[in-house]
Amino acid sequence: MKLIRYIYFLLLHILCVSCHNTPTSHVSVHPCSPMPNSGLACATACELNGKGYIFGGRTQNGNYTNDLWEYNPQTDDWTQISTFPGKERINAIMVSDGESIYVGLGFSKGRVYVDSCYLQDFWRFTPENSQWEKLAPYPSTNTIRGVPYVLNQHIYIACGTGWSHTNELTCYDIITNQWSIINPHESRIDARFGGAGGVCQGRCFFGTGLNRKNTCQWYEIDLPNDEWFVRASIPGKGRTLCAYCATDEYIYLFGGRYFAGEHTGGEVFGDYMRYHILNDCWEFCGAMPSGRAENMIAFTINGKVYYGLGENENGQLINTLYRIEE
Repeated sequence: MKLIRYIYFLLLHILCVSCHNTPTSHVSVHPCSPMPNSGLACATACELNGKGYIFGGRTQNGNYTNDLWEYNPQTDDWTQISTFPGKERINAIMVSDGESIYVGLGFSKGRVYVDSCYLQDFWRFTPENSQWEKLAPYPSTNTIRGVPYVLNQHIYIACGTGWSHTNELTCYDIITNQWSIINPHESRIDARFGGAGGVCQGRCFFGTGLNRKNTCQWYEIDLPNDEWFVRASIPGKGRTLCAYCATDEYIYLFGGRYFAGEHTGGEVFGDYMRYHILNDCWEFCGAMPSGRAENMIAFTINGKVYYGLGENENGQLINTLYRIEE
């Protein structure tokens, strides 16, 4: 029995090593119509009813925006559909529960360590009538680059930053319009910002990010019970500020940054990879056509992955969007 178990784990290890090092041939990348401006960095995105929605972000001249854009994959075109009634911002969160879009938090232009810059407002948007509804405010000032999840009529947000990096896990009840802060998981995960994650087949995953150093850690989370389980680490260097999204089988990560000093190997990544939830295994998918980039957006529509925008290692914005088909 022990021999069989050893052989099983040896084969699983070989499979994962192969996934780490061999580009998969099961994906193809196609350019979409570019966004009709110079691009956005630090925006956020989600999908609803077969369309992609992109909110907020920073323009090439450094201004923050509160515009909401809609991308229609059927016609491959963009429409600026509404102006958000709150402040302009970057690094907000944006999710959909299949009926409405929820958006808010983030950082407004100003000096760091000023409470008014860490935006706690939270809104619901209904595309059918372009109506915005203000909801209960977020209960923390750690409002930048948390990772959101939608699960069973609740919206969870893991980690993020504000006055400092946090390991908070917060929960919004869509039915009661109430927020709660779940106890920080002090011994389970370090505080961090710029992480990535997603919900795949009802299972929730989280990892990467930065505190005092970049991390390759990857977890599966039982969100309602705040239980975290170690999964296969992300191959290569740790990264933060990458784009991410989930399909029915995989969680994709795009680009991002390895934070380090100028003379100690800091870099922006130009690759993308995916995590197979059933095999607990990472696959290297290849180089991004847009080159090295960070602060991008990503979302899925009908099983197809879309990613793009962001900025390259020189700070130049990107307005291209790409479609990946598995």
